[in-house]
Amino acid sequence: MIKSFLFAIFLLISTSSFSQALKNDSVKSFVDTSVALIKSNAVDISNIKMIENILYTKAKDLNSVSELAPIYAQVFELLKDHHGGLKYKGKSYGWKKPESSANVYLKEKLKTEKSVVSQVIGKTIAYIRIPGNDDFAFKKVDSIANDITEHINKVNSAKIKAWIIDLRVNSGGNMYPILLGLKEFIGSDNIVFGGFRNSKGESSGKWEIKEGKMLIDGIELVRKTQLKIPIKQDVPIVILTSCYTASAGEMTAISLIGRKNTFVVGEPTADYTTAVQGFKINKDAGLNLSTDYVVDRNSKVYTNNVHPDTEVVQGDNLEDLLKDKKIIQALRMLKK
Repeated sequence: MIKSFLFAIFLLISTSSFSQALKNDSVKSFVDTSVALIKSNAVDISNIKMIENILYTKAKDLNSVSELAPIYAQVFELLKDHHGGLKYKGKSYGWKKPESSANVYLKEKLKTEKSVVSQVIGKTIAYIRIPGNDDFAFKKVDSIANDITEHINKVNSAKIKAWIIDLRVNSGGNMYPILLGLKEFIGSDNIVFGGFRNSKGESSGKWEIKEGKMLIDGIELVRKTQLKIPIKQDVPIVILTSCYTASAGEMTAISLIGRKNTFVVGEPTADYTTAVQGFKINKDAGLNLSTDYVVDRNSKVYTNNVHPDTEVVQGDNLEDLLKDKKIIQALRMLKK
């Protein structure tokens, strides 16, 4: 109660000079609430004074929130948050970060590569490609995780000496089923393999395997399909990334980074390495804010994208993997 009261006083002092001038009460309330939410929750508020100035100045003579909403595109640019956005009456207002690079071939493949693919390369290397998903409502966790496990079973055998986990067309979605499907690759018992840090550098979530159970932020994930053959401990893995590996795809890569005999090959990822939470403004609107950065098992904080150990740009060929430049580099590394 004391904390809430002190915050209310601070908010009143810090915003009163701006909000007094707003002529419309609903616009004023909207701006006041959104500024408070940003201050309390956004992972980067280095530009908060500029954000306040822009919102209160531009909102000064507005008559409705509908006129105000488009201004939030600039707000999210100042927050450096292209993962979040304002949701207002079914519309989204955010900032799309300009692409630092593009891969025309893979951009087209994102439209068609919707299923897990697995095969054996050269008798001893197992390959699995995991695309993004649309399970934002957490209704497909079982089916996605089980599908990944079934593909692992399809190619795994006593002959397999290494793995290639391809995340190039994983543009995001729900990370939970992907991590659950890859549980045995991530690690064995009693390991913290990642998590989140808030703007103060405090732990705000933990990914772990404890007593054989996978726990993400304290939530136990259970997979129905089991492996037929165990994954060899410390088996070499190459993770493939592209400029379209984003969000859940990046989280998956980070969950494996720091594991023994694990390497990343490909392109720098898309820079969606934040946790996003939703906050209600009123019955018509809410803010989705990036509130936390991801950390790996070695406590490295990812404030932007994942950089590969060996960069290979372009040269992708999903139709013929033996002609794929990233695969060729992966095989070269696995043979050392």
